[in-house]
Amino acid sequence: MTEREDPFRRSEYRRVIAWPERIRREAPFLRDTFADAPGRTLLDVGCGTGEHARHFAEEGWRVVGIDLSEKMVEDATDHTGETDAGGSARFELRDAADASGLPEAPFGAALCVGNGMAFVEGGEALDAFLAGVAGALRPGAPFLLQMLNYERILEGEVRALGVNVRPLPEEEGDGDIVFLRVFRERDADSVAFFPITLTLTPGREPPVEVRSAREGVHHAWRRPQVEAALQEHGFREIRVLGGMGPMPYKRLESPDLVVIARRS
Repeated sequence: MTEREDPFRRSEYRRVIAWPERIRREAPFLRDTFADAPGRTLLDVGCGTGEHARHFAEEGWRVVGIDLSEKMVEDATDHTGETDAGGSARFELRDAADASGLPEAPFGAALCVGNGMAFVEGGEALDAFLAGVAGALRPGAPFLLQMLNYERILEGEVRALGVNVRPLPEEEGDGDIVFLRVFRERDADSVAFFPITLTLTPGREPPVEVRSAREGVHHAWRRPQVEAALQEHGFREIRVLGGMGPMPYKRLESPDLVVIARRS
């Protein structure tokens, strides 16, 4: 992916998400999900800026994060190296379809969180994605997949996600970064996605300015499609949840579609 093609080139993903709070909230669930993994090596697919990878490295795992965005991989390299717990994290630009070619493969576990699978467009791409992940895993390895619940978004006509508000970096003065995520239906299988980042500075005129904005496309994968594709690529013991915790999946209510499956 070239700089011009990389939709995350101007992303401030690390700044607009409350990462410490999110990781603390998800940590017990992540620990339970991977407790019986056949080896403490982890493949982080669509690793973004590396916060989940770093969390696992601090828990003693040896993690490899892959992403198709040069910007994300560049930002994630801040997390590279050994940890006090004996874990490590490294990152590289790589397609999930080629994950089995990593020198650390096969892995004892894998995850793809943060809605990365929404960027997998079409059945052939999904087959390549899951074949690559499956080929990079040991038998019995758990795979955690988390994405938005597009059944709720499309059928419930959800137009936006919750607003994130974070303090501006100190060097930018007193104010906030406001992160909005707006949807618009394109067709039965996809939505247009508009991530918008604003700068809110009280006392200035205007008090709100657009920091960045772009338009992307999310493929709206639904639960039946995801389960069928996982089974076709050798995953079993499939569990479906409504979020990153022990909550049941409700088709028109759950904010997320979370799937845990095991490589057979």
